[in-house]
Amino acid sequence: MPDTTPAMRAEGVHKSYGDLHVLRGVDMDVHAGQVVCLIGPSGSGKSTFLRCVNHLETVDAGRLLVFGEPVGYREERGVLRELPNREICRRRSEIGMVFQRFNLFSHMTAIENLVEAPIRVLKRDKEQAFEEARELLDRVGLSGKEHCYPSALSGGQQQRVAIARSLAMRPKLMLFDEPTSALDPELVGEVLAVMRDLAESGMTMIVVTHEIGFAREVADVVSFMDHGLIVESGPGEQVLGNPEHARTREFISKVLA
Repeated sequence: MPDTTPAMRAEGVHKSYGDLHVLRGVDMDVHAGQVVCLIGPSGSGKSTFLRCVNHLETVDAGRLLVFGEPVGYREERGVLRELPNREICRRRSEIGMVFQRFNLFSHMTAIENLVEAPIRVLKRDKEQAFEEARELLDRVGLSGKEHCYPSALSGGQQQRVAIARSLAMRPKLMLFDEPTSALDPELVGEVLAVMRDLAESGMTMIVVTHEIGFAREVADVVSFMDHGLIVESGPGEQVLGNPEHARTREFISKVLA
């Protein structure tokens, strides 16, 4: 029988910062090969949820499983226990994450940014890592930019290097946290084109985005989030074209106005 384990499962996830209750019981399944776009107003908990999936933030209650395993914990007799850092890094290596800001190493060239983690963390052969890095830079349209430092690249080029750097780890799941929000409008398209190519290749993706057109075109599922909860979730044409919930309708009307 085929494996039906979700690539990512969230069960009643809560997260607070002091008195601020950011996530209020998020439930979500993402299956292998799916693209799920998370939309919603600023402050609704979208980015916090994404960071919890990657264990950059710890959850206060509920469970987050990636390919059937908690990312930062092991379960012993129903109790979750924090894993050692080395084991957390091993599990996190299967999850690629692209941030709003590109977070490239400024003192390294584009290709050096790509090979750093595969060589140091995954202990890959250096020659093979550089060969794969060149292929990835070509895939994101940056062939010939291998030896450029981030300061010599446009914002769109830097974000494409950041995507290629995540792919260099051969992740099973890719997380995108508003990857175009820091870009000038004319550079947004080149980054979305790379993400569209990834979606078409079958990469499992969770994308926090305000790019409603991209969500409509690429997403298998669009989830609208507000006040720390998934308010509505379903096929893009339904959620974006004919939302059932009044709050979703209000948000979509303002975004498309």
